[in-house]
Amino acid sequence: MKGVLKRITLLGSVSGRNAGDVALIASIMSEIRNLHPEVTFEIPTINPAFIKKHYSHLVARPVSMLPWHLSVKMLGLPTFLSVRRADMVLVFDAVLFDRKLFNPLFNHMSALALLIPYAKKHGKLVAYYNVGVGPVYTSLGKKILASISNQADLITVRDEDSLNLLREVGVTRLSIHVTADAALNNQPAPPERVQEIMKEQGIFSDRRWIGMNVNTYVDTWVRSGEKGISRRNFQNTMAQVADSVMDDLDVDIVFFATQVMDIPLFQAIIQEVKKKERVRLVTNRDYTNHEIMGLLGQMELFVGMRLHSLILASAMYTPIVGLVYLPKVRSYLKEIGQPDQGLEFADFNARRLVSLIESTWERRELIRQQVERESGTTQGGVP
Repeated sequence: MKGVLKRITLLGSVSGRNAGDVALIASIMSEIRNLHPEVTFEIPTINPAFIKKHYSHLVARPVSMLPWHLSVKMLGLPTFLSVRRADMVLVFDAVLFDRKLFNPLFNHMSALALLIPYAKKHGKLVAYYNVGVGPVYTSLGKKILASISNQADLITVRDEDSLNLLREVGVTRLSIHVTADAALNNQPAPPERVQEIMKEQGIFSDRRWIGMNVNTYVDTWVRSGEKGISRRNFQNTMAQVADSVMDDLDVDIVFFATQVMDIPLFQAIIQEVKKKERVRLVTNRDYTNHEIMGLLGQMELFVGMRLHSLILASAMYTPIVGLVYLPKVRSYLKEIGQPDQGLEFADFNARRLVSLIESTWERRELIRQQVERESGTTQGGVP
């Protein structure tokens, strides 16, 4: 990203409800401002107050995508006007997939199919920054992905699988850079603040703790063979797993909700846990991504479903087990040299998950040392 940049429009997932996205956006803007100190950002969002509260120090201006501003999420007049004002349009996060392709409330790629040509028509630079690509299954989705990607001036992806998918659909750029997820550069809260939160939550230092994270999308994205896994069966299975692990390993459990929409699912799981007194719930409604990251560093092991929960945990060198509900989780485990630390939902049941957790528990110190040794090659950054 050389040359003079005065204004960048960021296009991605910016609801303010996901701790991982909060960390990712801050890291991206900080990295760019290190190279371009004068740059300002415009961020189309359905939550303008969130941008003002968290990113004013990075000179970020919210662009409202609320309906009364003539928007249906990213598809609307405010976003087109922001693109027109910008020097660069920067696409980030995992918004390049084709599920519900023509539903602008769920899918951003169809909006990008209009916004990116518009940007190029008006002489704007277009970059993919540290994106996760896919899944893309339909022929139309692949065609759109190839078309908009071939118009980009710079592409960086966060894993080899994203690179391979772009090549597969016909992206012919000579250079696509693979860089680790920018959220790896997020900073944890100071140790004294972490200890204060542990005291508030009753996470006692004389006990051993395992962290767990799940995702409400279990019955939207997840498929086991041809049959979906119902939310009811999923929460029952996770409660069984929690009870088994607490018995077998003599540990307590902290459930980490890193997306506000997931909190009811956590509460439902906890209702089914037999040993409720040994379970805690920490949410991003109450704590910042920095505070959650610091707490993840206090866990002996972390079982996560949302990608950025796994990223924040491994950035603290906490051994992880991933529930592979989307290819991006599998890709991340491969990128950090831990491909066997994931459980595919085609194989999902309580027995298999408990077995993987317990085998990871036995190897947790070895895994921690391996992740720490390799941490120098798993940092985000501008190519």
